[in-house]
Amino acid sequence: MGKDVSWGNTQACGILGLCTVVIPLSALNLGWIPVEGAPIVIPWLLFGGLVQIICGIIDFRRGGLLLATPLVLFGFMLCITPAFGEIVKIWIKSPAPGYLNGVGFLVVAAFVLALLYATGLVSSTVFYLVILLDIGLWLVGLAGLGIVGLAVPGWYLLLIFALGMVYVACAIYLNEVFGRQVLPLGAPIFKPPSATVSG
Repeated sequence: MGKDVSWGNTQACGILGLCTVVIPLSALNLGWIPVEGAPIVIPWLLFGGLVQIICGIIDFRRGGLLLATPLVLFGFMLCITPAFGEIVKIWIKSPAPGYLNGVGFLVVAAFVLALLYATGLVSSTVFYLVILLDIGLWLVGLAGLGIVGLAVPGWYLLLIFALGMVYVACAIYLNEVFGRQVLPLGAPIFKPPSATVSG
């Protein structure tokens, strides 16, 4: 093995780390997993978040920004933080005010607006999935602030987003391994900005 071996592409792994968090967390918040089963979700939150953070750091190392930034952000804010919130609620018996989670979700939702535009430069499939993510985050965040009736549709949108991103992770993985398009990800929505020439 040569000394100049570079870091491999961790994007598929990081996306799957996100999916293995959002899917069980959505199931928990939609009532498909009883409250007594919440402790089972905590390891998924912690380790799924850890996978995202590690993959995001490696992607930064490889010069990536588009996926590295949300992986690290989501790893901490949407995975590690809710895991500790569940620990507080279950074992310490001291429920945190819901508005704290609501504010956190809204901060991430605001950033996802920028991510949405950036994903439009890469793939229409990812772009449309990120629209679902952003709307879901806004709904869940506003529900955390006390607006009734938004949580359930928000968690459904996040679940659909995560299921779609499983496909994206498979496409990234297979397309890179085979060196050709095995699973399509859709053409970009926007054209990349052209370089300006300074006089």
